Amino acid sequence: MRQAPSFTPEQLAEIDARLVEILAEREAREWEAAIWRAAPVLVRSAAEQLIHYKEAQP
Repeated sequence: MRQAPSFTPEQLAEIDARLVEILAEREAREWEAAIWRAAPVLVRSAAEQLIHYKEAQP
């Protein structure tokens, strides 16, 4: 049976920091993708609201 590797506190901190960085990058990519998917809908909605606003003006 293999024994789990042991790490120094400094190594554990470095591993933890890298994992946080990886997760943050992944989340940023997911948010960016969501924004790009939503952008056309948001732009169309804003344009429709502007049209309705301008039509309501005397």
